[in-house]
Formats: sequence, C-alpha cells, structure tokens
Amino acid sequence: MDEEARENEIQTEKAEERPAKEGLAGYYKKSAYGVRVAFFVSLVILVAFTVFCIGFYKDHITYDNIRYFFKYLDITSSDNIPSDAEIVINEGKDASYVMLYNDVAAVTDSGIALYDFAGNKLYSYKYGYASACAVNNGKSILVYDSEGTGLSIYNSVSKIYETNFDYDVKSACINELGCFAVINSEKTYRSGIIVFDRDYNEIFRWMSPDKYVTSVDINANASRAAVSCVRNENGSFVTDVIVFNTSTGEKEYQKTVFDSIALKIGYADNYSCIYLLTDNALILCDTGLEEKARHSYNPSNAKFFKDFEECFIIAESSSLAGSTMKLSAYGYDGSELFSLVSEKGMIDAAFNDTTLYLLTKESLEVYEYGKSSDNQREIKKIGEKELGLQYKYIKTDSYGRYILIGAKKAKRGLLAVLLEEQLEK
Repeated sequence: MDEEARENEIQTEKAEERPAKEGLAGYYKKSAYGVRVAFFVSLVILVAFTVFCIGFYKDHITYDNIRYFFKYLDITSSDNIPSDAEIVINEGKDASYVMLYNDVAAVTDSGIALYDFAGNKLYSYKYGYASACAVNNGKSILVYDSEGTGLSIYNSVSKIYETNFDYDVKSACINELGCFAVINSEKTYRSGIIVFDRDYNEIFRWMSPDKYVTSVDINANASRAAVSCVRNENGSFVTDVIVFNTSTGEKEYQKTVFDSIALKIGYADNYSCIYLLTDNALILCDTGLEEKARHSYNPSNAKFFKDFEECFIIAESSSLAGSTMKLSAYGYDGSELFSLVSEKGMIDAAFNDTTLYLLTKESLEVYEYGKSSDNQREIKKIGEKELGLQYKYIKTDSYGRYILIGAKKAKRGLLAVLLEEQLEK
C-alpha cells in the first residue's frame, strides 16, 4: 500500500507541474509572435515611408545630390590594421601618390584608385586626362588635367564632383573647407583665375589681358585669393603678386618682384603667411605682402621644394654631378631652422611634428628637430633603415606613421619600431 500511495502521489505532482510548464511555454510563444508582428509592422512602415519619400521628392533625388551626401560624410573611424602593413599597388611607374587620411590614393593620367593598408582597393575611377595633376586638403583630392579641360574631386568614399571648362586648366588649389580655384582663360585674355565655394558655385573671376598666371591659392573661407603672375617688361621677366578680395572683386594688395619667374604661391601657418617660390628664391610675406624674409637657392641644383605645417624645405645637390645634397628648412617667420647634408642623395622628405623623414637612394634616414643641452634647437639623426627596394615617395598619415611608396608596393611603419630595431643592431 505504501508503494501504491507513493506512486499516486508522484503522478499527482507531475499533473500539477504540467499546466505550469505549458503556461510558461505559451507565454514565450506569444511573446515571440508579438515581436515578429512588431518587426513586420515596423518594416512595412519603413518601406511605405521610403516609397512615399521617393515619390514625393523624386524631382529632388539626383546623382549630384547623392554626391553631396558622400561629400559631407565623415569617415574618421579608427584604423585597426597593423602599423607595419605592406600592400601591393599596380598603378604604373608614372603614378603620383596622395595620402587621404590613412589610405593611399594613386593618381595617373587614366584614373585614380584608393587603397587601404589591408590591401583593399576602395574605389577606382577612370577619366582619361592628358596630364593629370593632384592637390589635396587632407579630406579630399582635386585632380585636374593640366593639358586639358577636365577637373574632378574625390573623398574617402566616392567621386563627389566632376566638370569640364571651356579652356585648359593650368593649375588648381583646394582649401580645408573644400573651396577651390583654377587657373583658366577666356577668349582674348592670356589667363586668369576662377574661384568656387564648397558647393561648387563660382564666386569670383578675374582675367588678365597681359599677364600669365602661374599659381593661385585661397585662404580658409575663400574670401581672399593670392595670385602670382608673370609679364614681360623691357625684355625682362617681372613677377606680380596680387591678393584679391573675392567678395568685392577688388585688389587689396599688390607686389612686384623683378628678374624672377614665380613658380608657386601659397598660404601657410594657418593662413597668416604667404610664401612665393620663384626660380631663384623663397620669399616669405605677411598677408599684406610685406616681405619678411628671402632665401636664395641655385635653380640648376634644386631637386625638390616642400611646404609642411611646420616649415618649408628646399633640397639642392652640391653639384650637377654626384649624390651629395643639402637640405635647408625655414620657418614661417623667415628664420633658417636647420640644414643637413647627405652623401646618399635625396629622393623625398616628410616632416611631421618634430620628426624629419629623409628618403635616400639606399635608406630611410630619421632626424629629430628638438632642444639640445644648451636649450638651443638643433637637428639630430636618431635612426636609419636600409631599404632593399627602391622607393620613390615618403609620406606620413594622420597617426604620424611613415609611408614608403614604390612603383609596385607601399609599406607602413612606426617610428618607435624603427628606433627599437636600430637599438637591437
């Protein structure tokens, strides 16, 4: 009897538990069904809203508006790729390279391609320019045809603008906001400039009947345009430098430099300084064109000129033959910051913060520009890396890493790792 009673008791307990379990399962089943219904209803509402917007605003949805969306899209996510990454770039030996955030853009006469250091080609656009040149503002790249009429602008994700002018684009510039200017011409005029705002609207135009414009740059909000022009006076070349107010169209400042041909003009030091590179000197002025300093160089021996956020750099060979070269750096106040000599030849240079990267035919040399024991700033070599491959360019990215770029590959590295390898040797 006891066993039979115990069995009946167990069966009773199971019978009491079964409704509780079935009730709990039913609750979760109803909840899951409710979630599915809510998801489906939300999806239907979203699709209906999208269709309504497309139908209502269909006349305003254009390819140009999509480009505007990409233009103001900010891609600033962190870079999780290892700093010592190496990628293959097959854009040909004649490609030039521009850093866009932490990615490498290769510019050729046939098109532009953007690579990240995971080895991905982020995009590739074809345009077929006769002679493609590129300028950038750190956020976007402006490519123009110096022997044609085409111009296009690209950012980290897409082509955002494209146009053709009536006459050849001889040169161009772009500022941090995305405003840009081109050197162009019109019928009966020798040359001139056209300035555009960040929405690609023309805001200023100036054409000269007797001057050849060689270079142009605009300030932070494109309210001023600095122009260098060359003309002939009594059988000699004369350079005119003019600063225009793009709002009023008036010439605010003008300066004449005799027996010189202007090669490049630009704003520097947060737009508080104007520099003029001629065929024989670097001239530094304030924004009113008052000359602060002038540094002469030998045009026959000059190899390259660089303007960085911290200084200007001019590299010259000691003679027409041989590999010994001198590099001179100048501050925005006109002072000579430092100079150094390399017997290995100089191919390219990059300056970031206080670090100078010097690419030679054999190695990457690294220098630190800082204070010495007597509290005077000086340049000091802190490292060198032998290169097995011949590279053509040295760049730095937004994290301060150095980028070596050759004809077929690009290599990225950290200064700290380079110095650690130097100590191990």
